[in-house]
Amino acid sequence: MLIYLLRHGDAPYSGMAGERSLSAEGKKDLQRVLSQHRAELSGLALVLCSPVLRARQTMTVLAETLNYQGPLLFDDVLSPESSVAAVEYRVNAVAEEPILLLGHQPLIGKILEYLTDRTGLGWSMTTGSLACLDVTAFSRGCADLKWLVNP
Repeated sequence: MLIYLLRHGDAPYSGMAGERSLSAEGKKDLQRVLSQHRAELSGLALVLCSPVLRARQTMTVLAETLNYQGPLLFDDVLSPESSVAAVEYRVNAVAEEPILLLGHQPLIGKILEYLTDRTGLGWSMTTGSLACLDVTAFSRGCADLKWLVNP
């Protein structure tokens, strides 16, 4: 099964209260990365997305760039403070493939490290990064990293 991991686009910190929004550069970076992998992503069966604003805005860029009209679930399981165990439970419950998980650091990096069993790899998931994993099961060390691209 293929699992794609996408970290939200660039969303700079500001002194203002409230959720962070994607920057114009973040949107352009996402469009470029997603366009490069349009063919691979065209067969997505499901996108599971954090409900946080910057992730929702990233999902909008994904939908527009790929003309994605498939199933979409917003789920707190991909919020920044969630756990790999919670994501594992949720992914196994939906059992759709291929699936794209759209979230935040450090969680998205922890998922990458857990599935590949490669410590330190998770920090390569900068904003707008996209990874493709060939997964036999959603458990530790059961995935091969096919590719990882950064904007």
